[in-house]
Amino acid sequence: MAGQLNPAWRRKTSSREHLDHISERFLSDNPGTGKGNAGCRLIPFLPADESQHWVIRDLCTLLNQRGHRSVLCSFDERHGGLSVAAEEKMEAATDAEFCLLAIDSPDIVKREQLDHLVVLVPSSLEAVREAYRKIKWLAEGGAPEIGVVVIGPRDQHAAWRYFRKLAVGTLRYLDVPLLNLGFLPVQVTPAGGQADHHRTNFLTRISERLLRSEFYARRGTATEQ
Repeated sequence: MAGQLNPAWRRKTSSREHLDHISERFLSDNPGTGKGNAGCRLIPFLPADESQHWVIRDLCTLLNQRGHRSVLCSFDERHGGLSVAAEEKMEAATDAEFCLLAIDSPDIVKREQLDHLVVLVPSSLEAVREAYRKIKWLAEGGAPEIGVVVIGPRDQHAAWRYFRKLAVGTLRYLDVPLLNLGFLPVQVTPAGGQADHHRTNFLTRISERLLRSEFYARRGTATEQ
């Protein structure tokens, strides 16, 4: 069910100066190497709720450990832009390769017209239905390229079933293909109690799929819908 990704950022028009400021730094033609980059790349995440922010934090930590200088940012909905702390972090991290952006509402994704998005989906039928509703709403104005990480299944087979149920529905009824970016089994989540090399192994696979697929935003020629 993986969609064919276009590595170019075909941003439409963004009304937010903060994301324009970030997008102006997406100038590198040397993705995923950590060397020779002229700016950082944005990887937007849409978690189901705040309890999933650990996934984004741990991915950011892992990327740094693997030599990809990364910073963690969040969106301040009250001010319609990056939080003050995120702005300061972005300004300080002049050598950053990636900016992992946590977005807590699909409204922001649509308003900012982001063209790539990682959706974190808990392993339950209700969570799959909720993810479908969010994607359906996003698809009304032209859905971004969407990647999915399933959180908390008991094993790989369960993860695949949840992903397939969501991917079949979005493709059949919304004409939106999804990219399977991997899963984090319940054993390596905070609820499972393991924060050792097992979690690192699963996060590494996710990060490699993100980099290999060039699943991040780069500034391109703006187009009108």
